[in-house]
Amino acid sequence: MAKTPKQLDEILEPMRGQESPTLRALDQKLHLLLEQRLGDKRPTNGNAATREKTSAECASVKIDAELLALVGIHPESPVEQDKAIIRGIIARRFSD
Repeated sequence: MAKTPKQLDEILEPMRGQESPTLRALDQKLHLLLEQRLGDKRPTNGNAATREKTSAECASVKIDAELLALVGIHPESPVEQDKAIIRGIIARRFSD
């Protein structure tokens, strides 16, 4: 069940005085939890045709099997949006 803005503020209140490293660690843990929860709801078969097409187009590139399994399971989004998301994840992981 979704929380109201007031409930979210109450949850966040203890974090307001924390130092940046603590907030970054919390951010990482929240993202991992979110990925886990979304992963539980992800379809297991994905889009096999899209994965096969990607494998064929990138035959000379070694692609991690776990990464390839993610191909085709999310709706398409603009490339720039994908790049921004990837850059954000990389920045969070290397800022610690």
